[in-house]
Amino acid sequence: MNNIIKNIIEGKDIDKIISYVLDRLFRIGPVNISDMEILTYLFIYQAEKIELHKNSVLNYMGIFYKDSPRDTLKEVVFGQYKKYLHDKYDNYLENNEFFTPVQADIIKGIDSNNCFSFSAPTSTGKSFVFMKKILDCKNNVIVVVPSRALINEYFIKLNNLIKDKTINILTFIDKINTKRAKKNIFIVTPERCRELFKYKNEDAFNVDLFLFDEAQLSNDEYKRGLYYDSIVRRSYKKYPDSKFVFAHPFISNPESQIEKNFFDKHKSFSKPYNQKNVGQIFIYKENENYYHFGIDKKIMGNKKVKCNYDPIKQVLENNGGMLIYVSKQKIYDKRILENFKEYIDLCPILENERIDYYVDELKKLIGGNINSGKYYYSQFIDLIRRGIVIHHGSMPLESRILVEEFTKEGLCRICFATSTLEQGINMPFDIVFIDMLEVKDGLALKNLIGRAGRSTLENKFDFGTIIIKSNMSGFRNVMLNTEKLKNISEIELDNAKDDDYNDFKQSIKDGTFNDEFNLTPKELENIEKDSTQKIISKILNSVFFESELISLNKVNNDLEFRLDLYNNFIKLFESFLKRDLTNAEADVLNTAIKIMLWRVYGKTFKQVCWYRYSHAIKSHINNEIDKMASYITGFHEIPNKNLGRYPLYDSRKTLSRDVDYDRIVYDTYDYIDKLIGFTLTDKFYAAFINFHEKTNDIRAKKIANYIKFGTDNKKEIWMLRYGLSFEDIENLYEHIKSINSEEITFNESIKNVPIEFKKSIERYLN
Repeated sequence: MNNIIKNIIEGKDIDKIISYVLDRLFRIGPVNISDMEILTYLFIYQAEKIELHKNSVLNYMGIFYKDSPRDTLKEVVFGQYKKYLHDKYDNYLENNEFFTPVQADIIKGIDSNNCFSFSAPTSTGKSFVFMKKILDCKNNVIVVVPSRALINEYFIKLNNLIKDKTINILTFIDKINTKRAKKNIFIVTPERCRELFKYKNEDAFNVDLFLFDEAQLSNDEYKRGLYYDSIVRRSYKKYPDSKFVFAHPFISNPESQIEKNFFDKHKSFSKPYNQKNVGQIFIYKENENYYHFGIDKKIMGNKKVKCNYDPIKQVLENNGGMLIYVSKQKIYDKRILENFKEYIDLCPILENERIDYYVDELKKLIGGNINSGKYYYSQFIDLIRRGIVIHHGSMPLESRILVEEFTKEGLCRICFATSTLEQGINMPFDIVFIDMLEVKDGLALKNLIGRAGRSTLENKFDFGTIIIKSNMSGFRNVMLNTEKLKNISEIELDNAKDDDYNDFKQSIKDGTFNDEFNLTPKELENIEKDSTQKIISKILNSVFFESELISLNKVNNDLEFRLDLYNNFIKLFESFLKRDLTNAEADVLNTAIKIMLWRVYGKTFKQVCWYRYSHAIKSHINNEIDKMASYITGFHEIPNKNLGRYPLYDSRKTLSRDVDYDRIVYDTYDYIDKLIGFTLTDKFYAAFINFHEKTNDIRAKKIANYIKFGTDNKKEIWMLRYGLSFEDIENLYEHIKSINSEEITFNESIKNVPIEFKKSIERYLN
């Protein structure tokens, strides 16, 4: 078989091609990329003929959740296999539910081993398996995912699935609701998982299952990958008898997790799965023309074939959705508006109540508006009105969640996204357009194009389209190459050039990492030194008058006082590093401390963005003529000895009216999420709590609570520990009768609270 694309389009040898692909599908299953391409082309160009064989296709693919009739002997064989799997795993399945062969094999791998690591394409349906396995566990389950957006996806699924209120479903690790809850399901990022180790009593949490989804995060460059592996090591050391499951997409060596984290190989197993549930075709865009091309040139044809329709226009006009993979820089500098104008123009402003709802919610969250040319204008919010969304890792979590809900609701026409979508978020599209082809990162590319094609329950062959605009040969190589994870953890590698993390690595290896404070022994030793204790004392004397926080006006308006306060926080951070910060690092930390203090004083994310934007545009200066913007230090991860000065924009050339409000929002979220949340909160909280334990200075405990929780009110802290937000606190505080580790009880007045305000406490209501 060769030149199959051309032959299918021209209608040549169709019966022969159908016979060829059905035979391969029956013998080896849906594992070959060319077979799936052939099927997709047949359903596009020869629908009438392939429709006669549709049931065979679906049965041979083993997609048993589709209700496909079985007429031939071969189809009946697969029907018997379907029944066998249902009967064998009836303890997991309801009467009308079915596992695919791959799903059944994943369950077998989990049940038969202490550690099971596997890889599978994005359309395999692993989340269905995971939900069943989580339900099957008698004791606690910990699900570790790479992003908080994926936490939310799991949280929604599990809340819809589990109605039993004696099961806690929590997005953090804490010992709460103990009077009512018989088990916990914790859905956390690696950073949040560290809270598990604060419970020294081995029986505090009896964990049946650790589920590491999208476990390729362990391959991330240095800091996050290093931290990820540390969580795996610490979990395995504390809970050696629990089951550990690692799920990845598209890698050929899932055994890497077993090897680099030293699991017992006699109790561990790994397996890569290649079976696919959806078909895909590949199109090359050249100027205004579209051309089909195949991955395996020997089979599909070595020349591109003219496409007789405009795939993008067809999808958008049929209310389908398209993902455009772009760089974050193109989003930031607005090049997406120019480069993709022809597609944006196909998406007129929609008059729709649901659109209005999302616009209003986003305004509340980030404080922007849709008045083009005015201050605080948000392009991000404005595009929503056209069914166009933006998705990247620097968007505030609540905004990302709204974007994902918007897309799943079928309102999204175009999604401009960076590689954050590779982290397993279930946002499928009809088309994935690769604007930025990074062949060096094959795993990320494969994961992204896995978003092309919606796997449905309908009795049909599902498929998607991938469009590229350059480097067909490079793209083919990526698709044909195998992807591998590193078999040695960064924990095992000493880095003489960057010793900021070597203490951390050593403490993980020798088991001396302090679980209570999440510090290395040397970090703990440094904050207990007299010199560091004096710095802490200076901070407390600065921010408290007697036992109450001084006013924010004092912090904002007294420059000498503010600089001295910031300098003491910088010295405190340096005590953890055992070195001085560079000027560039200090710039970043100064901004982070300012934002952290605003949050200590109860300022919302929206208000913090307003403050930073107001400073940037020099709102205190009324003269609008050629007013230049103020200098703003952009976010960057620290510690980083090699960091240079990092302005958010060039204030020497940027007029205040040209400051991008969205950029301020994204940068502010990066500071809060990636620096304050990931690094500063833990270290500063530990320093002040440790000081309180040694001195009994109540001020230290107060500021520790402010830094970690944003409040020192005991009831509010418990409400936050139960997963409520500050908005929930505002709406529900007076209706809560009592709250502690055992339970949360309510006043009779809770019955009169609007339903929309009670969503966060549904599982705690009788």
